[in-house]
Amino acid sequence: MARIAEIAALLHSLDLPAPTFRPWADSWIAPLDRLQVPVDAQDPAVWKAAFRVMGEPPPKDTAGFLHCDFLPANMLWSRGRITGLTDWNGIYRGARAYDVGQCRLYLAALYAPEWSEQLWSLCESIAGVTLDPWWDLYALLHHDDGNARSIRSQVAGRRPVDVAGMTARVEVAIETTLRRLG
Repeated sequence: MARIAEIAALLHSLDLPAPTFRPWADSWIAPLDRLQVPVDAQDPAVWKAAFRVMGEPPPKDTAGFLHCDFLPANMLWSRGRITGLTDWNGIYRGARAYDVGQCRLYLAALYAPEWSEQLWSLCESIAGVTLDPWWDLYALLHHDDGNARSIRSQVAGRRPVDVAGMTARVEVAIETTLRRLG
């Protein structure tokens, strides 16, 4: 987790030109009016509360250089170190919490919501910034009924994938982010 947080801090500190990220337009997430509660959600009210938050205008934040596909599956590792980051086709400037949230989504889906929380804390600590939970929630809501298939494909057999528990783990991460929003 510390290595991922370190690479995120380095990435987000780069002063490179890129367009400003615009939610709903520059993302593969469904437009706001088409968000749906996943079929296997444990508590649909959590998802509906998150959708209501997404109805609010996004906070303005163009501070960081973004990878916009900051997923564990796009990180190349050797001997416990990140040696590369692939899939650079969607760079922008925007809220660091969006990149961190994308990684948190995958950590929660594949492993545990506690891992995603650990990453959030480490990213804030290492970068010395407060991440905006609105952008984190936006990234977490990229989970939908097709996400399990997509993640399984990206993992490509390198580890077992508990598809049945994926939505429940992401739901816990969403609940935590909703609490951060107050």
